[in-house]
Amino acid sequence: MPPPPPVLTVSRARPSAEMMSRWHTARVLSVTGSVLNVIGTGLSLSSVIYIVATDYPPSTSQLLAPAKPSDPGPALAYAGASVSAAGFILSAAGLGYEHHLLDQLTADPGRGLFGVGTTFGIVGFGGVGLSYFFGLTNYLNPHDQSVAILATSLTGTALCAIAGILYSVDSSRVKRAWEFVTTF
Repeated sequence: MPPPPPVLTVSRARPSAEMMSRWHTARVLSVTGSVLNVIGTGLSLSSVIYIVATDYPPSTSQLLAPAKPSDPGPALAYAGASVSAAGFILSAAGLGYEHHLLDQLTADPGRGLFGVGTTFGIVGFGGVGLSYFFGLTNYLNPHDQSVAILATSLTGTALCAIAGILYSVDSSRVKRAWEFVTTF
């Protein structure tokens, strides 16, 4: 009878207490960003509900109540887009640092989802910036300005939400990798 085949073992480096503290900080940052992203998406959805319920923006022929960037529809869209963009930044920073820490332990599961999510988030962040450009300038008439603000801020929020979904999937993969490294 031949001898049994050798058992393969995986060599893992145990994270230091400092690294575990940094992981915890990165995780809190990532989760805080995810929560802000959800809040921002909710505010943007309430903006959409307002727009549908009130048939906003008023037509260009309505002289007594022209559309303004400070109307509730654009204001909710601004708030939602801003909170979503801030959530994206915090999530990207936290999740990126989690990947970095796992890479130091040679346990990073890959950054493909992180890269795709970051691409969506950066384009969404640009959309949010563009909505502020339209809101702070007078290049368009009030009606078209309101439409441009709504279109760019809601699109920016949607792209940041897509980034948040991709980050959530990647975050669960990263967490499983961390649990594998820290269990002995």
